[in-house]
Amino acid sequence: MVQSSTLVKVAAGVFVMGSTGLYLAQKSVQWKVRALPHYNESLKIVMEHPKALEAIGAPISIGSVELSDRLHNYVDKTTSRLRIPVTGVVDCGFMDVLAVRENDKTAFETAKVRLFLNDGVYTIYDTGRWSETETTEE
Repeated sequence: MVQSSTLVKVAAGVFVMGSTGLYLAQKSVQWKVRALPHYNESLKIVMEHPKALEAIGAPISIGSVELSDRLHNYVDKTTSRLRIPVTGVVDCGFMDVLAVRENDKTAFETAKVRLFLNDGVYTIYDTGRWSETETTEE
């Protein structure tokens, strides 16, 4: 007969191992998202845009992409959309990064960067390559 304390220890060990595995898997995906070229390009665009800096307020803190939000965060064969939480001293909200590519062998190019803040929505970068018919509304 197995003692209850042994079962509790095994259950706790499985819980800790499973939780750690899930945490590391999520962090791994976050690192991959942050390594995407259009993610980094969008941060550079925002940091170099004077009106964006004024609206958010420097310094800007960048949050983690919510991986469970498939409507606003996805990478497809030819389109990518990332919704990145941003916080500054003046305002906070989200930065939408919309990117396109010709096929799955080429790199994504940032097509549009929008800021969704408490006081409005601002498009700070737009190449005209992103079609709103490709996406559903917010």
